[in-house]
Amino acid sequence: MKPYYQDSAVTIFHGDCLDLLPTLGERWADCCITDPPYGTKTDQRETWMVGEFSNVLPLALPMIRNALADDGAFYCFTSWTMMADWLLRLQQYFKMQNILIWDKERHSGCFSPNAWQFTWEGVFFGTKGPRKVLDYQRDVLRTGERGRRVAMQKPVDIIEQMIRASVPEGGTVFDPFCGTGSTLLAAKRTGRKAVGCEIERTFCDTAAGRVGAEMDFHTANVKGDSR
Repeated sequence: MKPYYQDSAVTIFHGDCLDLLPTLGERWADCCITDPPYGTKTDQRETWMVGEFSNVLPLALPMIRNALADDGAFYCFTSWTMMADWLLRLQQYFKMQNILIWDKERHSGCFSPNAWQFTWEGVFFGTKGPRKVLDYQRDVLRTGERGRRVAMQKPVDIIEQMIRASVPEGGTVFDPFCGTGSTLLAAKRTGRKAVGCEIERTFCDTAAGRVGAEMDFHTANVKGDSR
């Protein structure tokens, strides 16, 4: 599979991560940070599985583990509706260390007369092998970003916190469901490399545009400093 976008720090592939990951080899990444899709189905399985709406994640997990270094770290955004199924699956491949809480500091916009307002989102954190946390932080994350984001798009600054905690400078992060590219952008801003895969072409375009604009910004700054 040829890169859809590539620069000195970031590579984006357009396609199914189940096709891509086996071609990339083993133990090449320090960390995986991802927000897997759910509520949709995949045609790359033959039988029904527990947690039907988990769809592609159970198929990708062994490949994700193979891609990670022996002490690789794993972060996975999740909904409370998926937690039981996903925790059961993740424990087969990683030692689960914690669940981080993204405090959104506002309601999600989903209302029900029978439920409390949704104001947080969970992030599973696990490791393939022993890896010390490089930047010790609280397990409640808050973003300084304001304004409207694309649906399901995660704030770059909270992903930067995960990267600083688990990836050395110059290390590699990957996101097999990279969407609009928040993980890739966070890696670039923190001096890491990143590989992303996305099955929807429109999201690839958005991710490439965001990452490319960041490159142009830094290039412009360097040129400005040299004058």
